[in-house]
Amino acid sequence: MVKLVVAAVLTLGSLIGHAQNENKTFNIVAKVANIESNNGIVYYALYDSSERMMQRKATQSQMSSVENGVATVTFNDVAEGDYSIICFHDINDNKQMDFNEMGMPLERYGVSNNRINPYGPPTFSDTKFEVKDTNLTFEIELY
Repeated sequence: MVKLVVAAVLTLGSLIGHAQNENKTFNIVAKVANIESNNGIVYYALYDSSERMMQRKATQSQMSSVENGVATVTFNDVAEGDYSIICFHDINDNKQMDFNEMGMPLERYGVSNNRINPYGPPTFSDTKFEVKDTNLTFEIELY
């Protein structure tokens, strides 16, 4: 009987510990500091996979006004895993990124890890970072 009670308590304890680990979330602060104009809005998207990034289905999205050349957002309650951030400065405030007739961006944009692909759109593998055990802060450069 005592062995049965001890086994039940140990099992329950391990399940509670496992449940607490699954619910562990973190915050990610994304800051853009090299903004040339206080006009417009900076839009941010957080992705948790290459597939979602290619489909433009953000895990979370945020936006921030620009004050003194700086825009900052916080992604809250982010679970452990790999993520990527893409942002752009919508200077004309039309709620979309503008492109020229060749498909090149007319508005400045940036990515986590500040790794811009000169031959095409940003990829998840080039821009990903790991969320594990701590909150994170990124300073993203606009290009």
